[in-house]
Amino acid sequence: MSDPVLCESDGKVTTIILNRPDAGNRITNEMFATIGKMAEAAAASRAIVIRAAGDNFCLGRQLPPIAPGQIITALEAKQLHTEPVLSLAAIFERVAAPIVGVVRGKVSGGGCAVAGLCDVTIASEDATFQLPEMHHGIPPCLAMAALCRRMPRKALVHLVYSTDPIDAATALSLGIVSKVVPLARLEAEAAALVRKLAEYPLPATQAVKQFMRSGPDLDSQAAAELAGNLLANVVSSYR
Repeated sequence: MSDPVLCESDGKVTTIILNRPDAGNRITNEMFATIGKMAEAAAASRAIVIRAAGDNFCLGRQLPPIAPGQIITALEAKQLHTEPVLSLAAIFERVAAPIVGVVRGKVSGGGCAVAGLCDVTIASEDATFQLPEMHHGIPPCLAMAALCRRMPRKALVHLVYSTDPIDAATALSLGIVSKVVPLARLEAEAAALVRKLAEYPLPATQAVKQFMRSGPDLDSQAAAELAGNLLANVVSSYR
């Protein structure tokens, strides 16, 4: 059986691949943990790429089965449902290397969270994004947490309540993705961006990520001070 998550590296760029195409690349809790470990191990890379095998990026989460009549406590539910996603989100924020998502096909539920957590997400024109959890009586709060800093509030709430899929162009307009390209150009566009990231001085790319970690949520004066400090540190590191 193939590993559900693969990792490749050329020394500068680390590529993490969701590798369950026959299952729509549905993410298990073990996969969340594996992706997080791989990202942490690649912290010194110039870039980390998240992509998937097959036609669909990710059709959502695959939780462990619960036996009929089995009672799950609130603590167990938290450990089962929330901690794997929150842990990955914290790692994506903490890792210094920029994370680039390369997305095609269907992106659903937890897949939307992963795509949204990437620093840059390039999607093909055929990509669709959907949060269908309300049909199962589950509020997609974790995916909302991953997307709420990127999307307008009312657009996010509509995506959740309607459960309707949106196309890549709409996802771009709402801030879920960074760029939309024809499927035939997806690999070339992603490779071109990653090549640039691999060539930039490491302090510069890390400073950009550090600023985006908190700068957009600061008031204008605090954001300017953070930007100035980061710039000064980068410039002084070149001497």
